[in-house]
Amino acid sequence: MTSPFTIRPATPQDDAARAALLAPTYGTDAAGLCTEMVALRTGFDDFGDLSPGLVSLVAQADDGSIIGAAEATVRLYANGCDSVRVMFLEGIAVDQSRRQDGIAATLLARLEEIARHAGITELASDARCDDAAGLAFHHAAGFAEAERVACFVKHIGD
Repeated sequence: MTSPFTIRPATPQDDAARAALLAPTYGTDAAGLCTEMVALRTGFDDFGDLSPGLVSLVAQADDGSIIGAAEATVRLYANGCDSVRVMFLEGIAVDQSRRQDGIAATLLARLEEIARHAGITELASDARCDDAAGLAFHHAAGFAEAERVACFVKHIGD
């Protein structure tokens, strides 16, 4: 029998554990992601009214360990959506040893609850076309593929 867990908002004290779980999802290293988490909290505050909402949740085991994490933003737009305010699942990860315990589904359900409470009617996400596990997760979680796009980057800094 697996031990129970609770879902709660992430705190700065959870950054290292969240980064360790989410780094593979984002294709980065945990130390760099942990640093980015601090910068994101500051950056979202600096944009005032233009700042999108940032939701960070963790799944915590009864022993206090962080066994899952999910991050979402509230965006003005997401591909394939009809509404203007959309909750966008940026990343979700669960400790490998707990992947069959319903943790990802519970994290996702909590994000949906937060979105509904905020009057948001669509939850969007993405996965790379070659990410079989990510695609399977989204289909299993009830997402429908909306469209495929080419992504572009233009470096404007230093």
